[in-house]
Amino acid sequence: MAQCYFPGCERHANTKEHIPPQSFFPDSKKINLMTVKSCKVHNNEKNKDDIYALANICVNCITNDQSDASDVFKSSVKPQLMHNNKALFNKIFKDLTKQPQGYKFSVDSARLDSFFDCLTHGVLYKKTKKKINPDSYRLKHLYMNLDEHSADGSHELLKMMKGYWKTHLLSGGPIEEVLNFRITDAKGYSQDIYKVKIMGADSLNTDKSNEFQSSISVIHEFYGHFVVVSALTRIANFENTPVSIRPESI
Repeated sequence: MAQCYFPGCERHANTKEHIPPQSFFPDSKKINLMTVKSCKVHNNEKNKDDIYALANICVNCITNDQSDASDVFKSSVKPQLMHNNKALFNKIFKDLTKQPQGYKFSVDSARLDSFFDCLTHGVLYKKTKKKINPDSYRLKHLYMNLDEHSADGSHELLKMMKGYWKTHLLSGGPIEEVLNFRITDAKGYSQDIYKVKIMGADSLNTDKSNEFQSSISVIHEFYGHFVVVSALTRIANFENTPVSIRPESI
């Protein structure tokens, strides 16, 4: 019996989850999309988080004159925003304000995290055919296009982490050249809409235990503009992991 792709989930995989969802692609580019075996909970029942994430991504990309994002917003997002007397629209854009370089509004990070949890585990499973041990990793998402703030001041650490990625890795630096590889996409899969890079999982090629032993980073890019770094940090286990980072240091 096939099991769901999501770590820790033992439910029967009776459906296929598109990664990312089909709604992220304009009709002309819904060709050879990536899928993983999924249960209903990690597929159909998370549709609201999918639309919420897509709405935020599209709004950020449309201000960058991205036509694909605009088409997707009109076809997939706008109809959902108009349901139930614009309930979703009012929830997402309740404090929308016009800025010199686009629009500004508060984001529900928990809902974005929920979406990117599924997407990150999905693409990692697609590449390696392995699920991580959820007790051995801590997952944190860095939204490179969003200005994140927090009452406890932890957003300053986020700024430092984003600065590191921008300077050393996202710009094609030497670390990226050594560690980076791309998922081999089927012919026709549109990287204009979604690109993904995975760093740190190469050890599976030589690791006899066939389990992840290092920290892993998954870099998502939507419409050539919206970038999210999903960092799976290996919890300290000095018997099996020579170099590791304790979660409280992130």
